[in-house]
Amino acid sequence: MWEVRVTPCGEFDNHPFESAHFETRPLTSAMGAEVVGVRLPELSDAGFEDFKRALYHHKMLFLKGQHLTHAEHEAFGARLGPFAVDAYTQGVPGHRDVHPIIKEADTKAASLFGGGWHTDSPFLPEPPAITTLRQVEGPPYGGDTSWTNCALAFRHLSKTYQDMLRPLRVWMSAANNYATQEKLMGKAISFADEEQFEQGKRGSYHPLVRTHPETGEESLYICDTYAAGIEGMTTHEAKPLIDFLVAHTTQHAFTCRLRWEPGMVALWDNRTTMHLGPNDYDGYRREMYRTTTAGTMPA
Repeated sequence: MWEVRVTPCGEFDNHPFESAHFETRPLTSAMGAEVVGVRLPELSDAGFEDFKRALYHHKMLFLKGQHLTHAEHEAFGARLGPFAVDAYTQGVPGHRDVHPIIKEADTKAASLFGGGWHTDSPFLPEPPAITTLRQVEGPPYGGDTSWTNCALAFRHLSKTYQDMLRPLRVWMSAANNYATQEKLMGKAISFADEEQFEQGKRGSYHPLVRTHPETGEESLYICDTYAAGIEGMTTHEAKPLIDFLVAHTTQHAFTCRLRWEPGMVALWDNRTTMHLGPNDYDGYRREMYRTTTAGTMPA
């Protein structure tokens, strides 16, 4: 007789990160925290080092009332490290590394990029490390973003299952996503950089269990949008494994959800999280801007 699935318990450790430079207020037991008592452009060098450690601990941080300019946003992103090449957009005039994500009130789309559980651009040989996102204008409801803690999800697997996964490599490719978006939109996707488009289709093989380069923490590197196979397996062998890991990782207990406000900034670690932005705000304008920090080859 099979047991009924129950909510995961134990191994939850999202306690507040302690710093003399700011306060953190955990969002859920799984991950995420609000940072209060500081404006991002005013973080000292010591405060910024604490801020990065808080990000690695909580996986996602958000701050209210920041109201950053493009220049301030870009300058803060630069402190996190070199900018990544964005696979989809070209930046705003004068600030090539600040990328607009805007949906007008009269725009109705069957799907939006980012509408499925994903980690940013895992099909690249060196996927981005950190993403920052800020809101200028948003709907009165809807347009939330959810994240899930892939390191916590890995810890909640049995040792036998963990040991089975560690040697495997996942094929991350945008080919299926391209095809889905084109079918829903009824037209081909337009890319300014053809090589980026081709790289997206080719994809890259990465460890299914990756080790964080700063903390040494192990995490599932899985993605509902881009995980297209597992090295050495047939599609029929790989798909049930990928489907299980996505379902396991996106259990409610491992997630947090953010309701955006104008002036808010959020940032997250793509090496230990997936995120999701539902297309649920037709009729309202949503204006967001993001930066992405370059990462290293997953190991």
